[in-house]
Amino acid sequence: MLASWYAGVYSSVIKSENLSNLISQSLTCQTKSVKNSDEFVAFITDQGMASKLLSALCSNQTLNRQYGKVTVQWSHNEQEIIQYVGKGIADLALVKENVMLAFAAETTYRYQTVAQYKDYSTYLISLKEKPKLTKQYLWGKRLGLLDYPSSRSGHIVPKGLLNELGISEANMDIVYVNSHEALRDLLATGSVDIISSFWKDIDDQRFSANYITPIKTKVSGSKWYLKMETQNTDLICEIQKTLLQLSSKTQSDYYSQLQLIPNHCQLPLNAKIPVPDEK
Repeated sequence: MLASWYAGVYSSVIKSENLSNLISQSLTCQTKSVKNSDEFVAFITDQGMASKLLSALCSNQTLNRQYGKVTVQWSHNEQEIIQYVGKGIADLALVKENVMLAFAAETTYRYQTVAQYKDYSTYLISLKEKPKLTKQYLWGKRLGLLDYPSSRSGHIVPKGLLNELGISEANMDIVYVNSHEALRDLLATGSVDIISSFWKDIDDQRFSANYITPIKTKVSGSKWYLKMETQNTDLICEIQKTLLQLSSKTQSDYYSQLQLIPNHCQLPLNAKIPVPDEK
């Protein structure tokens, strides 16, 4: 079901791909190995992370030895997720676990989990009252959602709730935007009655924690997957170190809570390693 659903310095490049006239956005850099034709491709869904990730990857000695070019691609489009992850084009991918499961990409292309973000809860958030998870309450409400179906908290979970309650989208006034921050802006200005998102500490400055209702707890966080066609230990260790460095510098509550998956790398003492049976 999931498969059918999903069915120089640095130069910014906007390029057209032959994917139903989709527009792909990417950042590319040349490594020191100018005669090396191999390209390292990273695929993410967060545009704000792209330039920082590219900078870190392009300055990495191991990638400079093994590859001639590094490209960071970003998109929320389902068809591009299928292209880069479902068809194994991406060497490094930040996606939800259900994407990998949908295409059996871990076994088909030998993707290996190298890091993950913490599980979180999905909430209905209101401005003036505590939302109720009932058909009577939600019927006719103005609901703010994310416009990309790969988002668990902003699309999949709330859509699942509506389906469980037997509420047709025709009976809801749904407003779609392209970021969680935009959802918060809609709610703060009264453009919608409720939104579906995660809750972060800073939200207390704009909204009341008394007016949030959990839809689902323990929603699995995004994971970093590295394609390991060979036993390239140097690469996996350097990727983990790079991701850990990025997480330590980010201002995001979510992206700062990175957990590295145990392996034989010599990791920093402060690296967060999840307990195997924790999830």
